[in-house]
Amino acid sequence: MEKGVIFVRVSKREQDYQRQIEDLRAVAQTQSLQVVAEIAEKVSGAKYNQERDGLQELLTMARKREINKVLVQEVSRLGRSTVEVLNVLEELTKLQISVYVQNFGIETLKSGRRNPIAQFMFTLLAEFARLERETLRERILSGMDEARRKGKHLGRPDGSSEDKEAFLKKYPTVVRNLRLGISARKTAKICDTSINTVRKVKDYIS
Repeated sequence: MEKGVIFVRVSKREQDYQRQIEDLRAVAQTQSLQVVAEIAEKVSGAKYNQERDGLQELLTMARKREINKVLVQEVSRLGRSTVEVLNVLEELTKLQISVYVQNFGIETLKSGRRNPIAQFMFTLLAEFARLERETLRERILSGMDEARRKGKHLGRPDGSSEDKEAFLKKYPTVVRNLRLGISARKTAKICDTSINTVRKVKDYIS
């Protein structure tokens, strides 16, 4: 029998996640899935994935090969942005762990292989992620131009520098991948981080 995790999340504004759990319990029963854990989060939608204890618990179980499947009500439960969702789905897929998304009614894996429909979903998510990055970049550049027009100083105050430890804390996934022996270029792609940033992290931890 396959082992799975029910994973639910609500924002701090929402009241309860019990309905999500009950719906996914019914799915697990239909699929004859042995639920080994129910992970429920009540966190702000602004939190990054590395700051979410529940999601990190899920990923730890996945990396230890303790589960075969994850049940979620919506794919958005896996990240605050398209990029974060895509990274989680990619990691779970590489670990041969299927994700069942209830509102789409699809699983990411079929007989150990990527579901073509799920692959199409990945492609859409990747495109949305690209658009998100471009939109963010345009906003940043626009804001910088506006600041320059107003005569504001950009960047850190003169003479200041970011502490090495503080810098590494900003990129825990990059640090982990590099320590696992994954190349800098591949790490940059997986973590959606610039190659220069990854190389800087690598210099700090080597």
